[in-house]
Parts: sequence; structure tokens; C-alpha cells
Amino acid sequence: MSSYIISLRIQLLIQYVYDNKYPTKEAILKYLIEKDLAVASRTIERYLEKIRADFGIEIEYDSKERGYFINEEKSVKVDSFFKFLEIVQVADIFTKSLKDSNKMLEYVSFDDSKNFKGIDNLKDLLLAIKDNREITFQHENYWKNSTKPYTVTPLILKEYLNRWYVICVIDNNDTIRTFGLDRISNIEIKEFSNKKRKDYFKKLSKFEHTVGLTYGKGQPEKVSLLVDELHVKYMRSLPLHQSQIIHNKNKEHKHQVDFYLYPNYEFKTQILKIGAEVEVLSPQYLRDEVIGLLEKSLNNYK
Repeated sequence: MSSYIISLRIQLLIQYVYDNKYPTKEAILKYLIEKDLAVASRTIERYLEKIRADFGIEIEYDSKERGYFINEEKSVKVDSFFKFLEIVQVADIFTKSLKDSNKMLEYVSFDDSKNFKGIDNLKDLLLAIKDNREITFQHENYWKNSTKPYTVTPLILKEYLNRWYVICVIDNNDTIRTFGLDRISNIEIKEFSNKKRKDYFKKLSKFEHTVGLTYGKGQPEKVSLLVDELHVKYMRSLPLHQSQIIHNKNKEHKHQVDFYLYPNYEFKTQILKIGAEVEVLSPQYLRDEVIGLLEKSLNNYK
């Protein structure tokens, strides 16, 4: 039995429990049968133990609801895990397809091959984060057209718009900086760092309330948008942020959509992308900022 099939069963089991409200063991078994990946009832329990040990995902049985659920309080970051799971699933599909036919890539169109630049550094960066080591690298500054050496302690990796970034602490102070992997080179893992990742949890937690790479000062806040029904369908399939809540439509077939985040540059850019199908309701200062940006853009065409 191939490791690919076992891996796929586990992936589908986790996804099924996540997508459905308290599914029973019988429902899970039936779902796997429909996917031609049938297993015995006792195997499900072994899989749950493996999922807990390998991935830190706690799938528990709720006796009151008579079904299984993911205990997010006891689990690792669930949203990040499912993003990781998506990457694994796509990689599995491509790997298997390439084995079947070397012409598979003729049927796939990637947005931009430059998006993959720097991913060869992921392994070293993950190792340095895991072992709490310093790293050195050269960073290319596009604006200044220059290259500068850095010594940093990497804290987390972040993916945004199909590009990877390392969030780290500069060696000679406590400043948190973000560097694009496509702009760093000559990475070397150095000695153990005297900076502890746990000391920066509060700052790193700000990224949970951030679209993109730059978080604001103070506390995240509630932002309300009014969005046309058509575009809400896209937002359901691809949320702007994990805090997104879509309310029922009003008489004009528009939905109020709420967020709890830092309304930073990247978030405002996402609002502007929606164009005439969105209106900022609150906070007022953000509404005024977006109006100003739209007026400035319109003036470019006068």
C-alpha cells in the first residue's frame, strides 16, 4: 500500500471533519468509500492518533453531538495547517501526474514563474527557526538598487500573494523586519540565538489580524464593508481575511461584511480592487481615506 494513498486518506479525513458539523464515524467511513479509499472502523482511531502526533491537530469525539470535531484550542493554527495541506495536495497531484506523463506541464499555466524564486531557502530557514539559530544573508533593496548584509533571528515564515517572506528580529536590536525570499541570497545558519521566539509572541500575534505584511500600531479594530451580492460569492470562496463575517443581504441585494483587523495598506488595496461593488461603512476615517484614494485616482484621468 503506497504512502501516497495513506497520506491522501488522512488529508481527506481531516478536511471532511473540518467541513462538516460533527460527522459520525459512519459518515466518515462512507465518505472514504465514495473516494475509493475504504478503511476499517478501527483504522479511523489509529489515524486520529497519527494526526494528533504528526500534525498537532486534535480531532475529538463529542458525546453530546455524537460526532467528531477539531478542537481548535488544543490544535496548532488550523487555518495555517489547511493552507499547508492545500500545498501538499497540489504537490501530490502534480507529482503523480508527472509520473504518468511528462507532458502534464503543457496543461498547466502558472501565474508567474518568478513566484518560485527563493523557495530553495525554505528548508534552511525552517531549520533555523526550529533550532533557534541566527542566520546571515545578503538582501537586495529594489528601491535603493543596493545589497546589504544582515544577521537576524528568524521567527516565522509567511506566505502572501504566492510569495514567501521571513519575519525576523535584527541582531543588534529588537526590531521586527520582513524580508522577501526572492530578494535574499547566500543564507548561512550560524550559532544559537540569544533571542527567544516566545518573547516575541505578542508582536507576532499581530500578523493574525493583518492582511499582508505590515501591521498597524495599537489594537486591531472592526471594519464594516457593504458589498454587492455578486462579489460576495467570490469573498465566500476566497475570504479577504480569516476574521471575515458575511451577513444576510439587505433589500438592495448587498451584504454587510465585517472584519477584525488592522486596516493597513494591503487591506485598503484589496478594497480598491473590488471597485464599484464595495462601500466602506466604518470606521469613518477609513471611509474618508478610501474616498481620498478614489478621488486621487480619478484625477489621474482628467
